Amino acid sequence: MFDLVVVESPKKAKTIGKYLGENFKVAASAGHIRDLPTREMGVEAPHFRPQYEVYDEKKKTVGWLKKLAQEARSVYLATDLDREGEAIAWHLLEVLKPKHHKRMVFNEITKKALLAAIENAGQIDMAKVAAQEARRVSDRIVGYTISPLLTELTSAPTHLSAGRVQSSALLLVVEREEAIRAFKSVDYYKLSVGFPWPGKEEGWKAQWLHKPFQQASQVAVTEVFTQLDVVRGLEDAIKKLPVFMVYKVESKEALRNAPPPYTTSTLQQAASNSLGMEVDDTMKRAQSLFEAGLITYHRTDSVNLSEEATTVIREWLTSNKCPVPDKPNKWTSKADAQEAHEAIRPSDVANLEAGEFPADSPEGKLYKLIWQRTIASQMLPARYNAKKILLLSAVKVADQHLQFLATGRTLTSPGWLALTPEDAAVEVGEDENEEANALPEIAENARLQCKELSVTQSATKPPPRFTDASLVKALESHGIGRPSTYASTMATLFKRSYISKEGRKLLATELGMGIIGLTRGRFSFVSLDFTRMMEGALDQIAQGQASYIGVVAYQHDLLLKEVARIKADPTMTALAQEKRLLMFGPQQTCPICKVGEMRRRGSSTNGFWGCSNYPTCTATCGETKSRGKAPAPDLASIRLKSTGSEASSKAELVKSDEKCPKCKKNHLALRNGNNGPFWSCLGYPKCKFSTNDDGGKPAVGSGK
Repeated sequence: MFDLVVVESPKKAKTIGKYLGENFKVAASAGHIRDLPTREMGVEAPHFRPQYEVYDEKKKTVGWLKKLAQEARSVYLATDLDREGEAIAWHLLEVLKPKHHKRMVFNEITKKALLAAIENAGQIDMAKVAAQEARRVSDRIVGYTISPLLTELTSAPTHLSAGRVQSSALLLVVEREEAIRAFKSVDYYKLSVGFPWPGKEEGWKAQWLHKPFQQASQVAVTEVFTQLDVVRGLEDAIKKLPVFMVYKVESKEALRNAPPPYTTSTLQQAASNSLGMEVDDTMKRAQSLFEAGLITYHRTDSVNLSEEATTVIREWLTSNKCPVPDKPNKWTSKADAQEAHEAIRPSDVANLEAGEFPADSPEGKLYKLIWQRTIASQMLPARYNAKKILLLSAVKVADQHLQFLATGRTLTSPGWLALTPEDAAVEVGEDENEEANALPEIAENARLQCKELSVTQSATKPPPRFTDASLVKALESHGIGRPSTYASTMATLFKRSYISKEGRKLLATELGMGIIGLTRGRFSFVSLDFTRMMEGALDQIAQGQASYIGVVAYQHDLLLKEVARIKADPTMTALAQEKRLLMFGPQQTCPICKVGEMRRRGSSTNGFWGCSNYPTCTATCGETKSRGKAPAPDLASIRLKSTGSEASSKAELVKSDEKCPKCKKNHLALRNGNNGPFWSCLGYPKCKFSTNDDGGKPAVGSGK
C-alpha cells in the first residue's frame, strides 16, 4: 500500500517525489479539473448552487487519479495554499471520493517543509473554498449577463465582454487616457542662482521660491510660476544687486530603511521595472522557481518572513561580514492582506543562483532579484547627511526679500544599498530619496555674492501612462482584484484589444474606451469603490464572517436592477450606436451579397468573419488585428463557404464586374492593405492599377 499525494503540476510532483520515500506516490491534476459549463450560466437564483463539469481534456487524468485514489491507503491533497489551491483540493475531493483524505499545505518545497506538512495535515478549509466559489460565481454572473447585453445594444460585429474585475482595471487605464487627452500644457519658469564653492570646479545652486513672492505680491499662489516677464525682471534686479544672506541652515541625518521582502505585487513591479518582464511572464517564471523548490510560494500579500528564515539570513550576513541591525527588521502587512503566509524568499539563501536555471535566463534573473531583496531586507538602513540652506536676496518685493532654497544630501553609510543600489519595485523618477547634490559647510548670516543666474523654461506634463508596474501598483492601492489575479486580468484586457502597449506604456484603445463609455455610471461593478467593497466581502467569507449566498445574491440582484434600468432608458440606443461607431468604424457590408454585415465568429483567439445573411450568403474571411484597434474582417481573403455540390471546391476571390480601366484586360480583385480594403488589377505586376474600396465596389473616378 502507498499514500497518494496530489498536486497541480507535473513539475511540482517531480520535485516533491525526490523528497518523499517509496511509501508515497505523487501525481498531478495539471491545474483545475472542472469548472462551470462553457455554454450556459451554470448557476441560478435563489440558491446559486454551481453546476460543475469536468473538462473534456481532463477526463482521462481524472480517471487515472480515481484509480490511484482507490488503491491508496490515504490521499494527501497538496495543492497550493491560497484560496484557489484550496478550491482545487475540494474539487479533487468531490470527484475522486477517496476512502481517506487529508489536506497538507506547505510554503516551500523542501524535505523539512514537506515532512512537517504531512505530520500536521488537516482538513480542507471550507470558508476559503466558499470565498473562491463566490468570486467565480460573481464573475460568471457579471460576465454572462453584461457581455451579451453590450453586444446586443451596439449591434457589434464581434462579441463584447465586461467583467467584475477586468472592467474596473480597464476603468483605471481609460480614465488615465482621458486625463491625458484633456490635459492642457502650461509653460512655467524657474529662476536659479549659483555660488562658487572654494576648492571645487563646480559651485552650488539654489532655486527661487515663488510662493512667498506671490503671497507678498498678493496674487494667486500656484504650483508653478507662468509669467516670464516677471521672472526676467527679477533676474535683472538680482544682476544689479547680487548679494545674498544665509538666513537658515538645517543639517540632519536621514535614514532610508531597507525595503521589505517581495509580495506578489511588489515582485511584479520589480520584474517589470528591472527586467522588463510582463506581469503574466513574471508569474510563470516564479511558478517555475517555486515548483523547482528554489523559492517560497509566490502568491502572498505578506511582507514578513518566518523567525527561522530571518535567523538564517542574519547569520548569512554576519558570516559574510555584513553588519545587521540589533533586532530583525519587521513590517506591518496591509489590513486587507489576504494570503498572509510568508513573503517571497529563496528556500535556501546559501544558493546565490537558481540551480538548474542559467544565471542569464529569465528564471535566473528573477531569482537573483528575489535573493537580493531578501538579503537586503535584514540589512542596516542607508544613512545620509541631508541639508537645506535658505537664502534671502538683497532684492525686495513689497518689502519682502526674495527667497531661494538649496537642498542636498550625501550618502554617509550605504547599508542595504551596498547590496542593491536601488529599490527595484519603484519606477525611475518615482523615488523621492534619489541622490541629490552635495552642499558646502556654511554659517548662518554669512554674506554671499551670486556668480551665476539662469532662467529655465519648462512645461507642465500630463499624468504618465501606466506601465505594467504602475498599473499593478494602482490596482493594489485601489483594492481591485488580488495580486494573484492581476496577470490574468491584464491578459484578458490585451486579448480583448481593450488596451495595447507602446513600448512599456499601456494605452486604452478606442474599443476599451467605448466599453467604459457604455458601462461607467450605469453598472456598479465599473466602480473602484464597489469593486473594493466586493473584495472585502470575499475576505469576510474566507474568515467566516459573511455567507456565500448573501454576497452572491447581493451582486446578482443589484445587477438585474441595473440591467432593467438600462433597457428602459430611451437614450441608450443612440449612445450605443455612437460608441459602436467609435469602436468599430462604419459597418462592414458583405461585398458578396451587399445585404448582410460581416460579423465575427469563433473564439476570442481564433476567429473568422462571416456574413450575417448566412445561409443565403456563405461569404467568410479571416481577420486583421492592428495594435490598439478592434479586430476587423480581412476582406481581401473573402471566400464562399462550400455548401455542397452547388459550390466550387476552389475558393473564390472577390472580383469586380468591370474590367481594369487601365489595361482593359483583367478584372479587379478586392485586397486588404494597412489602410483598409482596396481593389487592384489581377494582371499585377504587369498592370499596377489600384483604387479605393467604396462599400464593396471599386471606387469610380479614382485610382492610379
